Amino acid sequence: MGETIRLTADDGFTFGAYQAKPAGKPKGCIVVIQEIFGVNGHMRRDTDKFAKLGYMAVSPAVFDRIETGVELGYDQAGMEKGIALVTKLGLDNALRDIRATANYLLTFGPVGAVGYCWGGSVAWACATRLGLPAVGYYGGRTIQLMHEKPQAPCMLHFGARDHYIPLGDVTKLRYAHQSVPMHVYEADHGFNCDDRASYDKAAADLALQRTMEFFQAHLA
Repeated sequence: MGETIRLTADDGFTFGAYQAKPAGKPKGCIVVIQEIFGVNGHMRRDTDKFAKLGYMAVSPAVFDRIETGVELGYDQAGMEKGIALVTKLGLDNALRDIRATANYLLTFGPVGAVGYCWGGSVAWACATRLGLPAVGYYGGRTIQLMHEKPQAPCMLHFGARDHYIPLGDVTKLRYAHQSVPMHVYEADHGFNCDDRASYDKAAADLALQRTMEFFQAHLA
């Protein structure tokens, strides 16, 4: 149901993005921030999902600044390349393209962001640096940004069995940001991704329910 569009950041760089439109007037708009694996099939399906729920949704291909058309698999080779791309890209460049995506979406309604894995940490930065209401799923690098204060509502999802994110980090985040809802599920890293062995439908469904309640409250 989606299509590829082109957007331009404030430094003049043009990048691709996957856009999915709702059937009727949007309830709001959501920037869908990728994992380290690019805007792959899972991210497109996730973007479509938000459109089916009534939101204008766009997933910017932030890796375009390094390499275009990145769609990696959930294997060791994909993980290694994804980490290398994230390292080369840097957070500031990702946020520059997300800001451009949000500015584009503002013509359709209020804008929020949701991100997964690396994108979950970027979503936190969307709340702290861009002032976007944001939801982060299992963002392992969020702890590195713990000192940053959200400038907009934020919610975080974590897995109790996530071997990439110690529960001690979640405890530290909760203590530092007591007004931010943080939910922990009996699930592993990547529990929302139906292309991963760690996919957990029950956890994904509950997290989605909470995420939609969040956006209904903050994108009204």
